[in-house]
Amino acid sequence: MGVEASRLSEGLKAGDRGSIARCITMAEDDPKAFSKVIKGLYDPKKIPHVIGITGPPGCGKSTLISQLAPIIAASGHKLAIIAIDASSPFSGGAFLGNRIRMEDTLSSSSIFMRSIATRGAKGGLTASVMNALITLSCAGFDLVIVESVGSGQADFDILNISSTILLVLAPGLGDEIQAMKAGTMEIADIFVINKSELPGADQAKRSIMAYLSSQQGKNTKKVTTTSCVSKHGIKELADLTLEHENGVDTAAFISKAFGTEVDRIAKELMSKSIDKLTQGNAASIAKMLDEGVDPYSAALELLQKLEK
Repeated sequence: MGVEASRLSEGLKAGDRGSIARCITMAEDDPKAFSKVIKGLYDPKKIPHVIGITGPPGCGKSTLISQLAPIIAASGHKLAIIAIDASSPFSGGAFLGNRIRMEDTLSSSSIFMRSIATRGAKGGLTASVMNALITLSCAGFDLVIVESVGSGQADFDILNISSTILLVLAPGLGDEIQAMKAGTMEIADIFVINKSELPGADQAKRSIMAYLSSQQGKNTKKVTTTSCVSKHGIKELADLTLEHENGVDTAAFISKAFGTEVDRIAKELMSKSIDKLTQGNAASIAKMLDEGVDPYSAALELLQKLEK
């Protein structure tokens, strides 16, 4: 292990925030170097419980988290927040909009918060989020709130890394709720009608409850209302969230999350190998084209070379 890797490892064990931030950046930019830093520190059985918070843009996710997080932290958890933010088209980094909205929460020294750019990833998260969770695990965090970028119906990736999923909605989203019925609503554990001070909150809650009642099988999903203006329902939401965490099959969740990440990395490495192979076989591809080989057969031939 190099000097920097050794220093970062020691910093993680000590819970140094600078080391945590540096490791998360390394996990994004250089996963191979990151794996050296966490070697010997990472215990997969101690991956933090993850509260995934998703929902359409404008429903108030960031403000809700800023009020929810201190209550959860006060319950005895060492809490961190990972906010998946949209990428800047110029730098590729996060816009940091979530961080600005959570400024009051960040003033609490007990809560670590990091914004991570999507970097073009689909599904509401980013490829490096699992490594961020591993980093936080090595630093002793036992609970992490992950806020997705809010891609609505296609926001399924949150399911792969979260043991509790909160779907945040707001009054006046009737048509959007209809669209979500074939998507995100199926994976939510707790439905939160935020901005309940606005007209239509009760109707939105009734719509969700009617949808849940129409589903077959035993329904254990919860529906609640919150208002970040009046602080209504924030404590109740924290209690519901922690109650759900206590019922999670941790071993099964860890196995699923680990398997999903291994699968993602394997496919990424395979894709890079295939890119390298095809770029280095321009002459071979041109020859197959001249011989009238169809694309499927040509691809199989290249994969056979890769296997060798």
